[in-house]
Amino acid sequence: MASNESIFDKLNLSSGERRLVMIVIVVLMLALMWMVWGMIPSPSATQLKIAKAQSQLDKFQEEIDKTDSYHQQISKLEGLGSAVIKIEQEVDMRAFINRLTAASGVEITSRASAEPKTSDFFIEQSMTIRFTSKESDLVNFLRKLGSSDSMVRVSQMRVEPDKNRYRLGGSMTLTASYQKDVKATKPKPAIEAKAEPVTAKPAAKPKAETKPAKPSGTKRPVPARRTRKTQ
Repeated sequence: MASNESIFDKLNLSSGERRLVMIVIVVLMLALMWMVWGMIPSPSATQLKIAKAQSQLDKFQEEIDKTDSYHQQISKLEGLGSAVIKIEQEVDMRAFINRLTAASGVEITSRASAEPKTSDFFIEQSMTIRFTSKESDLVNFLRKLGSSDSMVRVSQMRVEPDKNRYRLGGSMTLTASYQKDVKATKPKPAIEAKAEPVTAKPAAKPKAETKPAKPSGTKRPVPARRTRKTQ
């Protein structure tokens, strides 16, 4: 028959020891519950992460759907024939800057052109000018440059007053982007040279090795004696 005695009776624990054991068990259970509860994420935080991931996925899918239109735009840009040839780029840019400075009152003291930078579809031409002008003239120059339809823009500028502090001086780097002539820059296919057939020379037949002739028979030849002459 099963015994009705508890584990405390079997261990022969007193009432105080039993209370201590129960307190320790309850504290351990509460500590485990606190640890497990901290590991479970909040439902609101989980829903927020799901919504953020779905939003990013929708943006990526929207860009993927535009792939065909991007290819069409690239083909359209490649087919345009309004490219400015490389020789006329610097002249065109110099004439535009001269017209703009003359209209705004900015005086150019020196200028220097840099080597053009090329990309897949555009050629970037830069020119650095040193200038002197009034404050109003410089502002007028920048305003006209920003409102024009030209591709010329200011990429770098340094301004400082002169000695008398009546005028401004400094340097300015102007950059213009010109369309690249894609048709002219495409590499021509290399012409493969036809290889002439090489006639193989017939290989020389190896010479047959001559073996020394074996003496016929088993008899050895007897040398002939010389005859002695008598006086």
